This record gives sequence, C-alpha cells and structure tokens, in this order.
Amino acid sequence: PSSFDKCHSVINPQSYFDTCLYDLCALNGGQEFLCAALEAYADACQAAGMTLLPWRNATFCPLKCPANSYYDPCMTGCPATCVDRQAPQNCSKPCVEGCACTSGFLLSGDTCVPEAQCGCLFEDNYYSEGEYSVNENCTRRCRCEANGQMVCSALSCGEDEVCKIQNGQRGCYPAITALCHIYGDPHYSTFDGKLHHFQGSCNYTVVTGCDNSSIGFSVTTRNKHRGSQSWTALNSVALSLEGLHIALREHKAVYINGALVSLPASPTPGVTISLSGSYVHVSTKLGLQLQFNGDHELLVKVSEKHKGKLCGLCGTYTGSQQDDFMRPDGVVVPDFNDFGASWMVPDDEWPCDPAISPPASCSPTEEEAANKQCSILTHLSGPFQPCHAVLPPQTYFESCVYDQCATGGSTEQLCNDLGAYATACAEAGVALGDWSAGTVC
Repeated sequence: PSSFDKCHSVINPQSYFDTCLYDLCALNGGQEFLCAALEAYADACQAAGMTLLPWRNATFCPLKCPANSYYDPCMTGCPATCVDRQAPQNCSKPCVEGCACTSGFLLSGDTCVPEAQCGCLFEDNYYSEGEYSVNENCTRRCRCEANGQMVCSALSCGEDEVCKIQNGQRGCYPAITALCHIYGDPHYSTFDGKLHHFQGSCNYTVVTGCDNSSIGFSVTTRNKHRGSQSWTALNSVALSLEGLHIALREHKAVYINGALVSLPASPTPGVTISLSGSYVHVSTKLGLQLQFNGDHELLVKVSEKHKGKLCGLCGTYTGSQQDDFMRPDGVVVPDFNDFGASWMVPDDEWPCDPAISPPASCSPTEEEAANKQCSILTHLSGPFQPCHAVLPPQTYFESCVYDQCATGGSTEQLCNDLGAYATACAEAGVALGDWSAGTVC
C-alpha cells in the first residue's frame, strides 16, 4: 500500500495531486518539485493526527539532517531542548516529520548539542554558548559561558558612541551625524529630512534641547528681508554654549561675546572656529558642528547621541518626520508658519514684524519658466546626476521652483539653490566637481 493510503479518508489528496501534476509539467519534472508536493501532503496529514508509513529513503526525497541528528518520519512535535528537557512528556501536538537529536543531545536554538554544552537561560531568554546580551541602556554586557552560566561585566559607551541595535544586536556603536540644511529664502530640511519654507523676519531658535534637555547648546538665526517684503533669507547665526556667545554674521565676520575676532580661533577647549572653502566652520566637543557661508546657507550637524532630545526649526531628530513641527509647548502643528513663529526669540537688537507674508504665487507662465530653470537639478544627463541615487534631488528642486517664483526668477537665487544641492551631495560623499560649468552660474 501507498505510504499515504491511510490519510486519504481524512484529507482528500486531489488538490495536492493537481498541484503536483501542474508543477511537474510546468517545471520540466524536477524531483525537487515532486518531493515538495509530497512533503506538503505529508505535513497536512500529520497535522490532522495521522501516522504515515515512511515515504522517503536514501535515494527518493532524502532529508539531510545536520550533525548529531537523524531523520524521523514521526518525531515528537515538542522536542527536548536545553531550556525544557521534559518537553516531549507534556506534548499534545501531533508528531511531525523532521530531524530529531541523537540520544544524549538537546536542541540549543536550532542545533543539537551535547547536554553538557547547553547554553544559558537568562532573564527569560535563552542564549547559546558564546552568545552575549547587552541591557537596554548598554551599561551591562553578559556572555553565556561553557558551564551554562551568564558572566556579566559593566559596559559604557565611548564619547563618540551611542547605545543602539545594529544587525540585530544591541551594543555601543559609532554615532552617525544628522544634517539640517537651511538655504535660500529660507528652506529648512530638518534632521529627519522634512522640508518646509518659512518667511519669518525675526530671530528664531533652530536647535535647542526639548524640555530643557541638557544638550549644552542652542543655535538661533536672524532672518532678513532682501529686496522684497514677501521673502527673507538668513542674515546671521548665533551659537550659545558654555558661557560663550558666538555670532556668525554677514561676509563671514565672527564675533565672540560681542568682540570681532580673526580666524582661526579657539575661544575655549573643545571649540574651534575656522575658515574652510566657502564656509565658516564651528566645531564643538558637544556633538555639534556649524557651517555658514556668510550669506544664505547654514549646515547644522549633530551627533546621534542627541537623537530624540532636540527641538526647533530643524525638527526633533526622532527618526520620524511626523513630529518635526513641534512647538515649544510640545504641541505638533500642521502649519509651518504656526510652527516657525512659535520659535521666535525676542531680540532687542533685531526689530522685526512677526507677521509673515507668504510669497506671491507664480502665474502658470512663471511657474513653467521656474520649472525649466530648476530642471537642471533633475536632468539624468546633467551635472547633478551622479548624486541622485545617494540624495534624491526632489526637495531641492521644489525649493528652487519656490525661490524662482518668490524672487521673480533671480539668477543669484537659482545659483544659491543649485549650490545648496551640491553642498548637500558633498556632505553625503558625492563630489560633483565643477557643477557650474555650462550653467548661468
């Protein structure tokens, strides 16, 4: 009799037969497809409580078992493990086909090991010998030793490391850097990549700690109308930390506690200010770096160790854009003007009108011209194409069109926006070389 005869009255084999026939015809009769069909029917039969006669052998659909195990057509559905050696005695599951551990061996994870080499049961989790566990805040590391004991030791992450899960394992790993990019009239690409345009002309907090989190610094920017009451751009940047007030002003002038200084400068240990390329660079030991071009563009870089602790116009850096528009009172709002205005900082030296006038919208003809001017960013054969895969240009293209509409097609503003994308590409590791060749810039 067939190995499957006893099951026919419980599970109709017709659909399995039809599937098997289809697969063998469609796939040129490979034995692996026949074996897969028989295995599926055998599994269904055993799940229904039927005990089958052996249907595999050394040459027909053999099941290769790993070391220290053997093929059993009807092994217990609850094999003995290092965690529960008595599991088969209390098992109500039907038998299953599979690889059973040889006598004297137990399952450790998915491997059969000698009983003496079983791992460790620790805090309701099982660890094989040699595996380790790190607690939630990375202050303790425990390793499963050969005697089934977890041996623990203190752990602390380094100055440039954060506690996180990487490749499925919690531990201390090098902190990455997040970028907030402010440019144009002005556009804000937050740490989490959300784009917003804000035309306020006052002084605003760009980065600070939420709920007085002790991040040790805050960054503010003054915005200024440029030739039109309907749009603004950065005028200056101020950094406050450790009793210092560092102001980065137009034309790359730098003031420390109100006094103009020449560069490079190091006003306190761990803080350096220097000129590099087109930017004034400020580097701090607190996991913050600033780059200001003395005109319209600011790059704010923060260490991952500040993740989830930040607020301001650069967003929350939580890994989600959903809460980026959070006001100082903790309320997340949908409107970026409401969000932006909430971060205004009173500034006696910077009189301004807190009312915000959005730029006039483009006519269809103007918008078409703006799209054409800015399309160099997205051209697949253009100078920016090498960066597309690393940093998609869409948000920079949107900002460029916005600026062309707001400024009446300003060539200077176009070049500012193209340059901003080139800078962001360089930050992402893609050097575009002389991207301006062949453009109006």
